[in-house]
Amino acid sequence: MFMPRSLKLKRASEPPQQHPKRSKPTSEEDTAVTAAPAVNTEEESRQTDNEEEQQEIEEPVKSFKKSQRWPEPGEPVCVMCGRYGEYICDKTDNDICSLECKAAHLAAVCADFGDKLFNNKNTPESSENTKNYCYKEDTFISELTEEQIERVKAELGIVSVGTEVCRPVIEFQHCRFPTVLEKNLKVAGYEAPTPVQMQMVPVGLTGRDVIATADTGSGKTVAFLLPVVMRALQSESASPSCPACLILTPTRELAIQIEEQAKELMRGLPNMRTALLVGGMPLPPQLHRLKHNIKIVIGTPGRLLEILKQKAIQLDHVRTVVVDEADTMLKMGFQQQVLDILEQVPEDHQTLLTSATIPTGTQQLAERLTHDPVTITIGQKNQPCANVRQIVLWVEEPSKKKKLFEILNDEKLYQPPVVVFVDCKLGADLLCEAVQKVMSLNTVAIHSDKMQWERNKIVKGLLEGQFDVVISTGILGRGLDLVNVKLVINFDMPSNMDEYVHQIGRAGRLGHRGTAITFMNNNNKRLFLEMVKRVKPTGSILPPQILNSPHLHEQQRRDKQKNTQHTHSILHLIQQHDKRSARK
Repeated sequence: MFMPRSLKLKRASEPPQQHPKRSKPTSEEDTAVTAAPAVNTEEESRQTDNEEEQQEIEEPVKSFKKSQRWPEPGEPVCVMCGRYGEYICDKTDNDICSLECKAAHLAAVCADFGDKLFNNKNTPESSENTKNYCYKEDTFISELTEEQIERVKAELGIVSVGTEVCRPVIEFQHCRFPTVLEKNLKVAGYEAPTPVQMQMVPVGLTGRDVIATADTGSGKTVAFLLPVVMRALQSESASPSCPACLILTPTRELAIQIEEQAKELMRGLPNMRTALLVGGMPLPPQLHRLKHNIKIVIGTPGRLLEILKQKAIQLDHVRTVVVDEADTMLKMGFQQQVLDILEQVPEDHQTLLTSATIPTGTQQLAERLTHDPVTITIGQKNQPCANVRQIVLWVEEPSKKKKLFEILNDEKLYQPPVVVFVDCKLGADLLCEAVQKVMSLNTVAIHSDKMQWERNKIVKGLLEGQFDVVISTGILGRGLDLVNVKLVINFDMPSNMDEYVHQIGRAGRLGHRGTAITFMNNNNKRLFLEMVKRVKPTGSILPPQILNSPHLHEQQRRDKQKNTQHTHSILHLIQQHDKRSARK
């Protein structure tokens, strides 16, 4: 029913009272006790210590939350009442403080399909079939002709490259997941697979390496989580600190969200636990979590390397590695850390790389880290999300605040919550104060200088609609499913177009339509050509200041010259080859 966190991590007990020693015995009986052999006194004291330890170890599980203390900084917190999460619920893997909160928690999570979901541990399906699970193409999919499959892929924009790529599924039922997992998918709102899930899930279930590129908000997280969950179900825990699957992300917020989605899918599955290893949060609870037969580790590279140095985790039994937001993870900032981690993973592991954008240089490195991968591209590669209406405005620096206030006053454009991206932490704080003062809107700033608990609170409040405006640095620009955000404003244009694609994608999650407004001026002149190449084909109107800019014309001339030189070099090589062939 409960798993105690650790016998060593008991709540602090009151210090024992010191009784003053009596100098003289007051009676013959006292004298006899004093004169007793020293050996008996030692044995009695040992027995007393053992009894006290046994009482401490066998302390009953607390029945009511009012009996539980409040947590110290860094200690686990009960998911229901916020008190000290002394126990781990064996059904949902969440932190609980008492039997009362466990009952309330289970009532909340299984309201739709009852306790039957949590009693599958002894059923043949959850014990034997999951371990012997092997993806087999559904009869319905097998009976489709090649022409029909190609038509489906063309209509959905699915492009897959590789040897013997399995066909996409049309429904999740075609994967023949365990019943509990299928129910979890429905409860979480995943009725039908998105295009990236249709192709990536079956490929991942077969154990193939994958490099997937798809729009922001297209469902890539579930696309890699489903193969990860099935692989973890099939694996036996070698020891508590040996996970079966590893998921690496660039930010703490993204790691937290991925763990929440993983727990949604794993709810009720036997012996499935996750560990969240991220910086900015206390280390001891994360180390303690690793002692509970963890199957899936989700973390950031820096904190994972820190724990690896302490030898508190072993990666020699990892069977699947996921690198989310691969374009960021394989850049110079994270690249060496990721490579150091992968060196400790067995060579025969499965690798899943996902991102909305994968530049050419990153693509080459990704191919080196994978073996015979299947490359999956959904829609146009490295292009802005099609569900987002893009508006590019020419705004000089001194006029940016005034233009922002105009947008927030426009009834047609203003749809709270609004996410406003800026390029620095100080700018976020100053703009937040200005919006609060001038517009009287509930506004908050989020950036890397905020404490982790503050950032978690802001993200949760944003998802629950508690804020009208959130001013953010690039910290919210990647991966997070901000499903209720319909308007994004790039107050400061990002430093490159890949970041632009990610940031505007916060407004078009999971097929919902949104709007992205971007302020540009001559400070962003080096991006004029890229902006024209990526945004103009979508039908968005660019300001004349960009289209008529001499900077754009110069960039176009250099780009044309570069392409001409490349063509000439290829023709020169062909001519040399023809001359050599003629001589022979």
